[in-house]
Amino acid sequence: MAKQSFTGKKILLVHAHPDDESLQTGHITADALARGGDVFLLTLTRGERGKVKLEELKALEANRAAMGAFRAGELKNALAALGIKNFKFAGTRAYLDSGVRIGNLGTPTTPAKLDQMSLAAVSTPVIADDILQVMKSFKPDSVITYNSKGGYGHPDHKKAHDATAMAMRQYRKQLVGKRPKFWVIAEPGERATVAIGGEKTAEIKKAALSAHGSQVTIKRDTYSVADGVEFRFDMPERLRLASPNFLPWFKPVFRALFGLPLGILLGYAGAYVHNILADNSRHSPLGLYLALGATVSIAFGLRAWRNSRGALYLLNAGMTIAIWYLSRNEIFGAFIADDKYGNRYIWCAMLICGVAAVFPRISLSKWRAKRTKTHL
Repeated sequence: MAKQSFTGKKILLVHAHPDDESLQTGHITADALARGGDVFLLTLTRGERGKVKLEELKALEANRAAMGAFRAGELKNALAALGIKNFKFAGTRAYLDSGVRIGNLGTPTTPAKLDQMSLAAVSTPVIADDILQVMKSFKPDSVITYNSKGGYGHPDHKKAHDATAMAMRQYRKQLVGKRPKFWVIAEPGERATVAIGGEKTAEIKKAALSAHGSQVTIKRDTYSVADGVEFRFDMPERLRLASPNFLPWFKPVFRALFGLPLGILLGYAGAYVHNILADNSRHSPLGLYLALGATVSIAFGLRAWRNSRGALYLLNAGMTIAIWYLSRNEIFGAFIADDKYGNRYIWCAMLICGVAAVFPRISLSKWRAKRTKTHL
């Protein structure tokens, strides 16, 4: 059981969607306001891709703008129930709810196709700057958001954590005086520093959740957002004191640059195996087939996996560097000799990467959908 108490007076809540503020920080808000504190809620999207519980509202799922407007109205009513007066949606242009899909391993992951303004597709520093501006004006002593895993793994929750951590580091560097504490929401089974709320704040949380009728099923003593999973209104909310580490900076850099070392590694591997011949009468160039097959798989795999071509361009650059070095260097020149196998590998590998770089966007989800229709 958490022993420490939560005494934040000026609390900034950073949430991804309408209803998160009531589901995960309803008790925290009610407790803070009862102590005379001040709470600012920054919501990053309007929940355009939400899945409604009420049959009469199902039509909203086909109209994202209408869904966002409806959920924004629900949020307004929830804020009144909670008593929050300081509120803002993030983004000079509104960020969109990214939605979530269940991956092959049964875990939540980013949808295969994202709108450019979907929260998960927007650059983390851009969102962090929105959060930083709120910090500068509100001057919180406590900042609360999801943990680094995004709670149950929603991509928008992960993005909210990364952007908030990045904003916290920037804000702390610019701040003179006491630094605000960084709190993350502790999931069930996760270690927590404090537990907040109970019977005294349960009615306020229930009223706030009741405002989100499109997303939350309300019963007398319990609520649910997923069928078969219910929680009591008086269940405490748990927080863990965390440190805004450097990973939010490292992730975008890694995503941008990983293609370069991948290309170098692919070039070295191809150079090493391209001249291996089969032990048969025709001496088939198995090594060349293997090297070019790996190049096709990785180049076109990147084209299908990534929305942008940046990693593919860097892959091309890395392969070019490796091949040029291994065909010119006196020590390693034997790896790519000036013979038919060496020349075929160089020109074919470069052609494959060039074609992949200019190839139209490959949508695996559309391809699967067409394939399914064909077999019906």
